[in-house]
Amino acid sequence: MPTIGLDCELILDGTGYFLKPGSYQMQQPRLRRATPRADGGLAYVDLGPGKRTWQLVILCFNELTRYDGTPTGLTGQQYRDTLRASYLASTGSTVLYSDPIGATAVTVHIDNYRETVLDLHTQQLALATGGPLALSYEVTIELLEG
Repeated sequence: MPTIGLDCELILDGTGYFLKPGSYQMQQPRLRRATPRADGGLAYVDLGPGKRTWQLVILCFNELTRYDGTPTGLTGQQYRDTLRASYLASTGSTVLYSDPIGATAVTVHIDNYRETVLDLHTQQLALATGGPLALSYEVTIELLEG
């Protein structure tokens, strides 16, 4: 089981991942409505905080290391494939999400998935030399609190 602060920065669907620095965003809009009244004032109804949403860029790099400097043992392709499998398997359901800011895991829907391959040349080089796929990705996901 991955441990935040030891071998990952967040846990999604049981797998630990690292984030691109500066990419963590959480938003929690208020559920409210302002309606103009006949006297020119506003009728304001506030139902409080709504569900949280997160937008994160997950690093799916080759040769990532844990906080103690030892390799994680996973390739960028393996990180990407695991994340993609969670996205595809979670249709109509939720997964557990934990980050260092929240005290407990929350259920979330994986609302959006977008990947960027950093250098396609690395794929061609690895395949040309008989090696396995060795791509590094940045995967942007959006989560919606369940």
